Amino acid sequence: MKPISSHPKQDNSLQALTNVYFDLVCKHSSIIKKALAEHGDATIAEYIAHYPLPMGNGCQEKDDFYEVVYDYLLPIHGESIARRTVMDLSRTPVALTANHHGVDFFAQSVQGTFLFSLILSFMNPTQSTIPVIACANVPLNNLTFPRGMLLYHTAKNDCAGMPQKMPLFSDKLKTSYVSLVGPIDRDQVKRAIDRTGKLIIQGELLPEYGNVLRDILETDYAQTVSQGWQSYSEQSVVLNHRLWKRMVANSDMPLDLVYMDLEAIVSRLLIKDLADASSLIHRLMFDPDIAGDLISDLDGAPACWQGKKLDLRLMEDCSNNGVKKSLGNCGTHFFWGVGLKNKLIPMVLESRSSGQLRLKGKDEHGKIYTLPFAPLSVIDALKNGGLLPSLFTCYTSISLARGIGCIGGYYQSEYLPRMQQGIINVLAKHASMKEICSQTEKVPTGCYLSGMQAVMTKAGEDYLIPAGPIEIIARGGLNKEDISKIKQLTIKEAHLASLFETIPDIVPFPDRYSKWSRDVSMFCHALLRDKIPLV
Repeated sequence: MKPISSHPKQDNSLQALTNVYFDLVCKHSSIIKKALAEHGDATIAEYIAHYPLPMGNGCQEKDDFYEVVYDYLLPIHGESIARRTVMDLSRTPVALTANHHGVDFFAQSVQGTFLFSLILSFMNPTQSTIPVIACANVPLNNLTFPRGMLLYHTAKNDCAGMPQKMPLFSDKLKTSYVSLVGPIDRDQVKRAIDRTGKLIIQGELLPEYGNVLRDILETDYAQTVSQGWQSYSEQSVVLNHRLWKRMVANSDMPLDLVYMDLEAIVSRLLIKDLADASSLIHRLMFDPDIAGDLISDLDGAPACWQGKKLDLRLMEDCSNNGVKKSLGNCGTHFFWGVGLKNKLIPMVLESRSSGQLRLKGKDEHGKIYTLPFAPLSVIDALKNGGLLPSLFTCYTSISLARGIGCIGGYYQSEYLPRMQQGIINVLAKHASMKEICSQTEKVPTGCYLSGMQAVMTKAGEDYLIPAGPIEIIARGGLNKEDISKIKQLTIKEAHLASLFETIPDIVPFPDRYSKWSRDVSMFCHALLRDKIPLV
């Protein structure tokens, strides 16, 4: 892979320092390492033209998925967008699944969505929507900050303090989940508007960005409040669509951004699949030989479950902070339980003395939750909100069973192929499952589109940082010249522009270098300032 070219006076030491950070990221992500090795020198235009859309067929038809998508979108977006989304998916059955749900101000996911839209437009000139199926079982205070808004160009120009967080949900709700929390209300919007005004007066918020924030709150957010959505998840679908329209208003890109709640879509599919003994999900969960082997094969696999930790949770005091930390990231067997105050509870599939199976979990207060593990019991719990599907269950239902192409980030591109392999390993042991095993094996997984950005903003004279929706909208949105410039960036340059957010996402804190954010921002300025669109 060639070094990033820059200015004639640039010396080799800058390239060497930049590569130190690339090496650090590649150490923690084999997916990014592979993408840079195979495509680092390609331009975004070349990458788009040759992007291998994950088109395939699973062991089940896709028609019921299209019906669920239509029924989900109709009350939120109306008939036109619901119908066009299904038409686009039926022609190109691919969705972006790299993003977290919630109102998206996170530059990396916003700009990844933009790259996805370029791919769709190139592959299908009649495409009119951008389908994004986003994981909603994430807390409001996670890295993407669905709790509120993110502002990248701050008044202090302090790289270490960027992005600036502008919360809408209160501190007591910060660990609540996007899938379960109620909508942003009128009082929350008013408080955010008042706080924005105070920050502008105090000089902590630049007026050109503060005014955009205020306008978004007074128009987009206020309108969704008056529409009376029952959940933040639904409200986010509408707000993401509105923000996208602002960002691409001058770009000659008329596509509608269509967010969907992954767990909500899959819960509806499961009501059908769990009642159908021939479905992949039913076979994996309720054939005792297959289910036991599957739990063993995927024990410890990323985004699945860790059996020892799950068992210990049932025995230990989960209110103890040390216990919570040591038993964190334990995953869950197939489903999350929903407990008091809408907290997600890891569930263990266990056998009782009677031979019957049940799901069992314990919350941090010691309260035990149990549910018979039978199709009708699980269906009822999904309908009444007592269970939510895990990532394994979600991707098995959409991707591996139905062959819907799921284009993900650097995490999904590792864990989805591992889930697929686990299912194949188990099905291959049973002669009656030979055809289903073969069909599941052919489903494309490992499709990566993340860790790249192509629009930046200044942070002082010598630094560049990613640009989020606020910065892009404040400039009047992206235009045709910006898009032309974006397409000429190389994949390595796009990864460099995104290191500001990739490093805190995948590199553990002890492994990060001192002043890494300042270094990365300085390298971006030196190497990209004449190449990348600036807002």
